[in-house]
Order: sequence, then C-alpha cells, then structure tokens
Amino acid sequence: MYHALHPDVPCAFLHSSTLFRTTVPPARYAKALADRCDVLCLDEVEIDDPANEARLVLVLRALEQHGVKLLATSNVKPEQFMANRMSSGRFERFLQREFAERYRLVFVGGEDYRVRHPRDDHARGRGWIGPLERSTAALRRTYRAADGERLWLSFDALREASRTTAHARLLDRFAQYDHLFVADIDIANTDDALRLLRVVDDLYVRPDAPRLYFSAPTPPTQWFRAADQGGGLAADIAEKFTRTASRLHALCDIETLAAPDVSVSDADD
Repeated sequence: MYHALHPDVPCAFLHSSTLFRTTVPPARYAKALADRCDVLCLDEVEIDDPANEARLVLVLRALEQHGVKLLATSNVKPEQFMANRMSSGRFERFLQREFAERYRLVFVGGEDYRVRHPRDDHARGRGWIGPLERSTAALRRTYRAADGERLWLSFDALREASRTTAHARLLDRFAQYDHLFVADIDIANTDDALRLLRVVDDLYVRPDAPRLYFSAPTPPTQWFRAADQGGGLAADIAEKFTRTASRLHALCDIETLAAPDVSVSDADD
C-alpha cells in the first residue's frame, strides 16, 4: 500500500517499535508526522504494556485531528492486545470499541512467510535442538569459533538480566556484540515466555542486532503452546509466541540433534 500510494500521496512508513521508543510527546510526534504525510503506514502494532497503549492511543487521536489516515498491521485485533488483558486502563474503550467503529479491519491469511522466505544466509545465526549435552556442546563449539565480539548467556542469566535491566537498555547492550549465544532455553511459565518474546521480537526488528545462536531441548513451536495454557492471559501470550517461534526460524538455521544410540553392551559397560 505504501509503494502504491507514494510519492503521489505523501506517506510515512513506521514500525511500531520506533513509535514506542520515542521520547517525543505524542501530540508533538503526531504533528511532526502530519506536517509531512497524509497517510501513516504503521507496521506490526502490538501492545505489551500500558505505557505503549497510552502512546499509541494518544498519537492516533492526534493524527485523526490532523486528518492523517492510518494503515496498520497487527497479529491480533485491537481488543486482543495484551495490555487490555493485563489491566483495565483509561484507553481500553478506544481499543475495544472506538477503534472498531473508526477503522476497517481486514484479515490477511496465508502461510508463514518467515519460514518460507528466511533472511539472507549472511545475517542468520543457528539453533540446535536436542539433548542438552549435545545441543549446548554444538553451541559452545560455535561460540569458540566465532569471529568478532560475542556474548554467552544461559537462559537463566538472560531471564535474570531481563528482570534487572530496563528492556531498551538490555537490547542496547546486546547490540554492542556481533554474536549472542543463549544456552539451554527452557520456558517454565508465562513470565519466561513474555520475557523471551520481547527479546526475540526486538532482535528481529533491530538493524544493529547481533546474530543469534541458541540451544534447547525442544523446538521453538513447542516452548509455549496455547493448547497447554488453558485460556486467559497465558493463552493470549502463547498465541503471540507463535510469531516469536516464526521469527526464530527467520533469524536462525535450526538443526535437530538426535540422542546418541546406546547399544546393550554400551549400557552394560
């Protein structure tokens, strides 16, 4: 749509992460957009927290006042944004009711393009799935052979870092390295899933992100499945996690390692 309209219609193309990271007040940000475009193409709108919810709603309302039309993409409908499930905020009515009244929602189906058309090989990392003694050993061999700046974290260490470091600062830290290695990914609960989801999703969209490598006992599609969660917020996060699993396939070549064969004589020994 952007390429079909531009340059005859002044358009801006913006990823939602850029909107959420800016420190410019929403009204001023919307005014700056309105000064140079008639249409805003806003890609991958997702809301994980009330602060992003507030910024999105305030910007959209200001753009509407300036007469700027909105084209946006999202993996879920506005009323299914996780911020609505986490808390009942003053912008909830806009996302659940007013948005549906003002904007036309169009469902786009199809195969997962990230699995069909992964990124160029030079930008891809690797993942190893299987018994941890084998998968983590493969990860460590690659770590030792890697050129450039590299960072090794166990999944426990990554989880702790995400708890003690502001998310934007943590991603800035990762961006200082050429390679990021995460060992033994094993999601135990909703909090683990949400923390990993945010890290992987930002690694996917950041142009300065390091190449990602990981080891895990099971494939990403099995780490946090909606069918296992029994509804509620956990099921919502699991539905969103399917995109994270997809992005891991785009970021990494994933290899499954079988358990070593053990003969009867070996077992006896």
